[in-house]
Amino acid sequence: MFRSILFLLLACFLLPSLVLANEITIRPFLIDNVMVPRESKEEYIRLQNDYEFRKAVIFATVNEITVGSDGEIRQFVSPVMTDRTTNVTSWIEIGRGRIEVPAGEAVEVPLTIRTHPYAEPGEYHVFVGFVEATNRTVAEQTALAGDANGVIVKVTIGDERVDSMRVTSLEVDRFVTNTDSQQVLVTVQNPGELPSAPSGELIFYNNRGIEIAATPVNERGVQIAPGGAETFAVTVPFENDLGRFKANLNLRYGANQQANLFDSTSFFMIPLWYLIAFGVAVLGLLVIFSIIFRRTMQTNQAAEHGDEITMFVRDGHDPKPQDHDIDLSDKN
Repeated sequence: MFRSILFLLLACFLLPSLVLANEITIRPFLIDNVMVPRESKEEYIRLQNDYEFRKAVIFATVNEITVGSDGEIRQFVSPVMTDRTTNVTSWIEIGRGRIEVPAGEAVEVPLTIRTHPYAEPGEYHVFVGFVEATNRTVAEQTALAGDANGVIVKVTIGDERVDSMRVTSLEVDRFVTNTDSQQVLVTVQNPGELPSAPSGELIFYNNRGIEIAATPVNERGVQIAPGGAETFAVTVPFENDLGRFKANLNLRYGANQQANLFDSTSFFMIPLWYLIAFGVAVLGLLVIFSIIFRRTMQTNQAAEHGDEITMFVRDGHDPKPQDHDIDLSDKN
């Protein structure tokens, strides 16, 4: 009889404590916000005390967590105050004092998310735990061990930085003679806010619009820092062709959104042996014209000085004039 009474007494005292351990209802389960740097939002967490006989004394805890692809909490991260641009726990404001919830009642706990002015883009997860404990230290230890109920707060910082590139110059000699050293210089400037590595190709066309060659630009993937510029040298990939050619530049860039850059330039290809042959021909013509000019000048000079013309009479010639001849004798 005594044992039965003792068992009933123990059941009256212990059973409520075993059942009441799970009688604090927390809503919502997840707070999900997409925010930008320097933005703030206020949320409310409802704590419902389902106890019938006593009030609940609760402490709020905040811990950064890692979350798997299935939404499951993988790890609790110990609180550290390093770089506030990525330390999401420093963006959470919630009362850290005692939260008393009377039996059968509910309270709403305000929670403010205030992102850092220079918050890095990305996804951040925080577990806001609510632990029944005698003091804050015990509550924090319980939450860090993963034994607390609470709310997952997800903060997504969108990348608002701007991708921007522009071609400031596309230079090549007007007349190309030696392809071994002749290069097309492509200068690209980054006026945006993100580093980027433009890449693409330089396509060459002849005067009939037919593509004859293509050369990659920035094969090594050189990145251009914001505010910086880079010059890429591309060697003309053909030789011994004569005529007018066009080079079309097509570059792609962008981390957040792919974009394209276009530019073009024209030049004339004149192989060196063409120039040598042309020079020899011009020199020969100059020599010929010089000789002709010199002889012409000598003839003109002789005419200007009135030089006598010598006449010769052949031996045995009869000087007697004929009827049809002009009589040059002096008859007087």
